[in-house]
Formats: sequence, C-alpha cells, structure tokens
Amino acid sequence: MKAKQLFDKLIENWQVKAVCFVISLFLYVIYQNQSVDTRVFSVPLTVEAKNGFISVEPHPRTVAVSARGKAEELAQVRDSDLKAYLDLNYVSEDGSYDFPVLVTLSDTASVLNPLEVKVTPEKVHLKVEEEITSYVNIIPLVSGNPATGYSVKNVTASPDQLAIVGPRSMIEKITSLKTLNVTTSGAKRSFTSKTKVEQKGLFIKHEDIEVSVTVEIEEENGAKQYTKLPVKIINLSPSLEVRAKAKDVALTLEGSIPQLEAYTPGEDFVIADASKIEVPGTFYIDLTYNVPKRFKLQDGYTKNIPITFVQKQTTEEEKVEVEEE
Repeated sequence: MKAKQLFDKLIENWQVKAVCFVISLFLYVIYQNQSVDTRVFSVPLTVEAKNGFISVEPHPRTVAVSARGKAEELAQVRDSDLKAYLDLNYVSEDGSYDFPVLVTLSDTASVLNPLEVKVTPEKVHLKVEEEITSYVNIIPLVSGNPATGYSVKNVTASPDQLAIVGPRSMIEKITSLKTLNVTTSGAKRSFTSKTKVEQKGLFIKHEDIEVSVTVEIEEENGAKQYTKLPVKIINLSPSLEVRAKAKDVALTLEGSIPQLEAYTPGEDFVIADASKIEVPGTFYIDLTYNVPKRFKLQDGYTKNIPITFVQKQTTEEEKVEVEEE
C-alpha cells in the first residue's frame, strides 16, 4: 500500500514535473557550456625511433594541440605539459608510412577533468630508411695565397676521420667531409688552426668536434738577376794601375725567393785577381764570385773580362823617396 502511495505521489502532476526536469537539464547544459573553454597550444613535434630506422623527409616542426576543458583548469596547463611525437618504433623495413601524431600529457595536465585534446594534423606521411654509421675521411679546406715567395707544402687534419650517422641511401654516397675554410693569406711559416667540419644536411649527423688543420709553408725556389755588379781588382802590382776594364758585370742567382729578395751582393762579391800581371798591357782576367752557400750561380755568367794595365806614374814625392832609398 505504501508502495502504491509512493508511486501515486511520483506521477502526481507528472506533466509539471517533466517540464521542470527539462528546464533543469537545459540550465545545467548552459552552465556547463559557459564554464568550458578551449585553448590551442603550438607544440614541437619530435620523432621517436629506437629500432634502427630514421626519417628521410622533413616533418612539421610543430603541431596545433587544441585542449578543451574548464577555463580555470585550462589556465593551469602550460606548453611544457604537452608532448607531440611520431613513433617509428614499429617500422621493420624501408618504406613510406602515415604516422599518427601522438600526444601525451604531463601528470599535472592529466588530472584535469574534463579535458579533451585534439591535434592538427592528425597524421604525418614520412619515408623512412635504415639508419647506419660510417667512418669518412676529413679533408682540410684551405684558401688564399701565402706571402710572395712562399707556397703551401702540405696540409693535414687531426683527427683525419669522423663517424657519420644517417639514412643508408645518403650515407653510402658520402666518402669524405670538408672542414670549414682555413686561410693561408700572407703566411710565411707553418701553422695549425682549429676549425669545424661541414654539415651535410638535415639527416646526416656527426659529433660537433674541433679539427686541427696543420698547414706547412715552405719557401719557393726561383732566380734573381743582379746587374751592374762592380768588379774588385786585388793583388795589383804597385808599379801598375788600371787604365780601363769592362763595364760592371751581371749574373743570375738561384735559390729561395725570400732569401734572394733580401740579399744584396757586397763590394767583394766579384773579384779579379791581378797577381800574375807584372807588365803593362791588356789581359783577360778570370773572375771569382763569392756566392753564399745557400745560392747557386746560374750558367751564363761572365767568366773573365779584359783589363788594361799601364805603368803607374811616379809623383815627385815618390821619386824623392826612391832616391833617398
């Protein structure tokens, strides 16, 4: 009896009660909609691959993550609470695949309720290949010209090899990497300079090391002509004097260009020995050249010159001295 009375009470004025329920539900939905907000985050997109495969195509650097929830709760969510990534770990062979963009929430964001998350784009198409490692030679790159008279003898790099990692199709085409440019402009001596190794692109990776590039500089050999060199006559008899001789001589020396440029022959560089001349006349006297050991006298030099000797005139004072003797 009591149950029937209770049921009668429930259905009493049921039309009015139904209208009240609908109104209450409507008000609840309005309240919920008014208290729910949406925020859009720009989240970096990363790639996770621990199975030996790697992407060979660029992917979007960021994705848009839309989070919907209570405004007061969304206000507590930071960019760092969201992580977007592509999971390549299930790939077992080279090919092209559509990878879903996965989103994870930090512990702080995951406890918010309600929180709806949507990501754009939802998928990313990538081509993937097996990732391999190879050791390649490091080629030192130099430019510029050393100082005049100097040249580059040899260039070496230390270390001379480097490990590179990347997609098989790209790695197999690379046999060497160049260093960044090292200039030799104006160099007069050997030197060592530290520099970096070039980057071969987005998908080729290697350790960011410093390479020591040693440049060996040497002096260049060449020749230089010397003109109007005076001839110094030695061992001339006291009774003779020179009336005439050939003009100053010219010759060419071979050796280090910088040393040749710095060298100036002295007054005793060219010697004519007149020790065998005892009487007046014209004689061909052999020439001696005092060439420093670091140089070589080029063929074609003058071997002798004609010199005219005459009897030396005796002055009155000299006559007196002779008579006194």
